[in-house]
Amino acid sequence: MSIWHGVAIVAASSTLPGETSRRDRSAAGQMDRHFINRLWSSPLALIARKFLLILWGAILLTACQGETASVRYRVIAGIEVDGKPIEASAVMEVRYSRVTRSLIGAGGATRLYGETLIFDIPGKGAFYILPVEHEKGGTLAPIWEKAILLTLGIKSSIGMLQDADFDRMKAATGRMPFRMFGGNRYPAFIAFRDEKNPKTIYEIQPRDLAKVFPGVRFTGLDIEITDESVTSKIRDRLPWLNTPVGKQVFERDPPGHQRSDQDSPIGFIITKAHFFGDGSR
Repeated sequence: MSIWHGVAIVAASSTLPGETSRRDRSAAGQMDRHFINRLWSSPLALIARKFLLILWGAILLTACQGETASVRYRVIAGIEVDGKPIEASAVMEVRYSRVTRSLIGAGGATRLYGETLIFDIPGKGAFYILPVEHEKGGTLAPIWEKAILLTLGIKSSIGMLQDADFDRMKAATGRMPFRMFGGNRYPAFIAFRDEKNPKTIYEIQPRDLAKVFPGVRFTGLDIEITDESVTSKIRDRLPWLNTPVGKQVFERDPPGHQRSDQDSPIGFIITKAHFFGDGSR
């Protein structure tokens, strides 16, 4: 008997004759629900659910992709240390796809490759620039997918990209200032009191670098179009990023005392995945 036939039989059995007592109907219903829960969590059911999710995603996206373009760029962060300019960089890539004729209509999809930028300040320590931003509501959310479009002068949203927008991506060259909605939004800046211990993570506002690193001032963020390889250094620098999937390395509130993201320090909401683009995890 297949899973779906079993579910149909259970669903049918949950309707009992009208003469049956309320207690009997309640007991039967509990037995039915218990059986359904066991059936739904069985290995075969898990395989079937995973297959359906993959199939649905393929229907919505893969079979309906139209134009695609990739923008590979160097993220260049600038600071002044006691008045002397210093830069650090990392190479990333965003791939944009236009989705057409899907069951949900036209739209767009992105894929980000790359990782956290490491900025070592001679004699003062280090900070890191994540590939996500810390939004006002507390959420750690993608930033580069939108920022690259704005930086290149593309006004279309990801879901409304036009032929001319893809042409501009493919023709992009040179170095230009980072742009994002709001004018003063940047990826999240973090540091550690002890890099070997991820629980010592804390956030730094770019304009407040001097509070953590005396004599240091953030001067800006640029991008530069490049064909160099995407950077892959952070796992060697922070080996605890290589711990098995599902193992929590950061702080978390105890059960029953969870704060909202907005009220939580970054160390209580960040995960290892936030150190990478979704294509490099």
